Amino acid sequence: MGTLDEQDGCEIGQTAPITVAGRTISNPLAAITDYLKEYHRTVTHYDFIAGTSGEVTAELVKATRMPWMASRISARQGTWFIERGSSRSAPWGRVAPDALLQDADAAQPRGLYDAVSALWDHFWTDRPEGVATAKISKVLYLMRPALFPILDRRLRSFYGPAAKAAARDVASRRPEFAACKRMTWEAVRLDLFSNQAALRELRGALGDIDCALASEASAKLSDLRFSDMLAWAAEVLPR
Repeated sequence: MGTLDEQDGCEIGQTAPITVAGRTISNPLAAITDYLKEYHRTVTHYDFIAGTSGEVTAELVKATRMPWMASRISARQGTWFIERGSSRSAPWGRVAPDALLQDADAAQPRGLYDAVSALWDHFWTDRPEGVATAKISKVLYLMRPALFPILDRRLRSFYGPAAKAAARDVASRRPEFAACKRMTWEAVRLDLFSNQAALRELRGALGDIDCALASEASAKLSDLRFSDMLAWAAEVLPR
């Protein structure tokens, strides 16, 4: 197989448009291949180890740092993540390794969303100074790659209006969430639902490209991660 760089000058092809947070990517296949080309080291050294461990390890924490990702998790914070994410401490058993964000309907009491929230709260509670949403999500993505979006500042800002709308909708059905102003997980989940067919088409087309990285990404990456990559691409599109 060749490389994505060898695809330059060649027609990549067209797949059905995908809309994330209200922004439409007209050719998702081209956007994803561009991402894989530019961030191939992140995909290889971060994404491809997602879902390979039953607990947080030093290797996983290292993958969140430069040059693969830019979590800036310090050595002390890394030790905390490892201890907090051990199999004897974290409630991993409440959420299956292959759990999908699509199934975590926030409006369903005592469902997957509540179990995911409990797992998140295990890391959020008593977290050390300097550990917040971005760092926790980058670690939890590696543990449950089809369930936890990478909620860095960029994605949270991009999904802001959609997250507010999702919070209002969920609160109308679960009054206990009335004080919740944003639900980014729910907004991303709704996009995954509405783009199911287009994401299947994208995955299939990506697997047909004569490139080992594209084929491996097609086989290993979750729809959630593809959606995240497309959100990244949508941010640079002209409004």
